[in-house]
This record gives sequence, structure tokens and C-alpha cells, in this order.
Amino acid sequence: MVTGARYDGLLADGMAHHLRRATQAINASWQSHAGDLTPVQFAVVQVLDERGSLDQTTLGSLAAVDRSTLTPLLDRLAARGLLTKTVDPANRRRQLVTLTSAGHERAARGRIQAQETSRWIEELLGPESLATLTLLLKQIGDAGAAGGRGASEGDGKWHRR
Repeated sequence: MVTGARYDGLLADGMAHHLRRATQAINASWQSHAGDLTPVQFAVVQVLDERGSLDQTTLGSLAAVDRSTLTPLLDRLAARGLLTKTVDPANRRRQLVTLTSAGHERAARGRIQAQETSRWIEELLGPESLATLTLLLKQIGDAGAAGGRGASEGDGKWHRR
């Protein structure tokens, strides 16, 4: 029986377990609408569509993608003709990432795909619950981006890092 966020050792009661299952369901819905762009790839393409050319560090930060994931992801998107990477003339150590016209077109289709997935979740939960869920997930994501929380010294308690 699910009793909330407290985990008593049963998998069926684990919030993280249900979050993983929800992620799988959302990703399956996303892929069924257009399987050529993963949710992470869409985040990168969408940020570039919204902001224009960006250096890789800024892009990774805005799309919430770590460097070890971002570099090969950008290479795959560049190979598909969705973006280009060039050396920043103002700072030769930086790479600038720019969407191509095909990348802008794919971003537009991705927004439709994201709206369809969002509509599916809204139909399932209702608009109020979807808004609450979105705010709660943003709060968790923001906490993780700010350094998160982690267990320390094996005491089983959560401490701010």
C-alpha cells in the first residue's frame, strides 16, 4: 500500500520507484509520437531554438544536461544536420552550438510532441493535479541543480550538501 513519500522497505511504497515508473510511461508516450528525438535531445534543441547560438557550457546548464552526456548528444544531432558546432571567434576554447533550419523545424515538431504528451498526462490527472505535479517536479529538479541533498556519515538522515 502506498502511504506517501515515506519508504518502509517495500518497493511498492517507494516514491523513487513510482517516479521511475512514471518516467518510463512518459518516455514511452513521447517516443510513440515521434521516436527520432529523445526528451533530452528535445530539451537541447528547444533551448537553442529559444535562445539562439550558445556555448556548450551555457547550453548544458539551460537544458540540464551534464557535459559527459551533452558532447556525444551534440555530435549525434550535428550528424543528423540539426545543429552545427563552431569555434567561438571571441574565445577559441569555446564551441558555439547553433541550430540549422532543419533543427528549427524539428524543434517546432518537438513542441507539438511535448504538447501531446502533456495533454495525455493532463487527461490522466486533470489540470490541477498536472500543475501541482509540474511545480513539485520543478522544485525537486531545482534542488538537485543547486547541489541537492545527500546522506552523510551513514546515519541514514538527509543532510544539505
